Amino acid sequence: MAWEVFREEYRTLQLATVGDSSAAHAESRLDIAERVLSPRVLADVADPGALHRLQAQLLAGAESRFARRRSAHTVKSYMTTVLTAMNWAHLQGWLPSSPKIRKIRVGKLKKMKGRPLAPDEFEHMLAAVPDVVGSVVAESWRRVLRGLWESALRLDELMHVSWDNPAMIRPVWRKRSLPTLQIPSGLQKNATEDEIPLLPGFESLLLETPPAERRSWVFVPAGMGRKSQLAVPRRRLSTEWVGKVVSRIGRKAGVVVEPADDRIGKPAKYASAHDLRRSCAERLLEGGVPPLIVSRILRHTSWDTTRQHYAPGDVQRESEIIRGLLQAEVK
Repeated sequence: MAWEVFREEYRTLQLATVGDSSAAHAESRLDIAERVLSPRVLADVADPGALHRLQAQLLAGAESRFARRRSAHTVKSYMTTVLTAMNWAHLQGWLPSSPKIRKIRVGKLKKMKGRPLAPDEFEHMLAAVPDVVGSVVAESWRRVLRGLWESALRLDELMHVSWDNPAMIRPVWRKRSLPTLQIPSGLQKNATEDEIPLLPGFESLLLETPPAERRSWVFVPAGMGRKSQLAVPRRRLSTEWVGKVVSRIGRKAGVVVEPADDRIGKPAKYASAHDLRRSCAERLLEGGVPPLIVSRILRHTSWDTTRQHYAPGDVQRESEIIRGLLQAEVK
C-alpha cells in the first residue's frame, strides 16, 4: 500500500473517531516521521530497522523546531503514536504483523506537567497582557485569564461557555438552589453530560456582566492588529489561537513553570492556560475542599487522576501534618 494512501485511510477511518486535539497530535507526529523516513509504501515505516532509525533521529532532534535534542519521554510518546498507526494497519490486514521495537528507556516522572501558579504570578500575567495584545483589547484577554483562574475549566471548555445556548456550557441560576454549570456531553472530555457547582469566584466574574448584555458567548477575546493596538473585526478566535496568546502572556510575565534542561536542549516552559486550571484546583485543595469534590469539579474519572496530574504531592503540607500529629502525641 502506498504511504499516501495509508495516511488518507488512517485519517478518514481512524482519526475521525477521536477528538480533534488527539487527531491533530497524531497527524503532526506522523508528518514528522514521514519527513525523517521519506517512505514510499507503508512497509517502509513498519520495518523495525526504519523504526529504530526514526527513534534515534527523533532523540537527536531531527525535524525539531530549533534543532534541539528531544527528551526520552517526548520520543517515547512520538514512537507510541507511530506504532499505534502501524498496529491499526495490521488490524486492517495491510501489514502481515504488528512491528515491534525496543523502546527507549525513560525514568519515572511526576505526571503533572507545569505547576499551579501563586497569586502574585497570576497578577504578573494580568499586568503583562497589554504588552502582548495591546491596551485596546487587553480587558477582553484579562477576562479570559480570570475565567481560567476561577473556573477550573479547560481552555476549550471556557471558550464554549454561553449565556443562552443550551448546546453549550451554561451557568444556571435556579430559585432556592445554588448556581451550577451545565456541561453537555459533546463538550466533555469523557463524552458524558454533567452538571457541577459554579465556583464562587467564577460566579462573581460572570455577574460583572450586566443582565442586558448576557447573550451569546461569555468569553470573547478580541483580535489584534499586527502593526497597531487597534482591535481588528474578525470572526471569533479559535481555542488554539487563544491558547498560544495565553502562553505568550505567560512568557512575557516571566512565569516559568518548568525550568530549562540544558542536558537535552529543553527550553524553559512558561505558564499556559492549563496551569491556570491547575491553580484553581490547588486553591480548592488548600482551602479545605475534599479531594473527591475537587475531582468532581475537574470531572476526572477518579481522585487518582486528579492526584497524578494536578496534585502529585505537597511535601510541605505532608510535613505539616506529620509534625502536627507527632507534636500532639508528645503533649
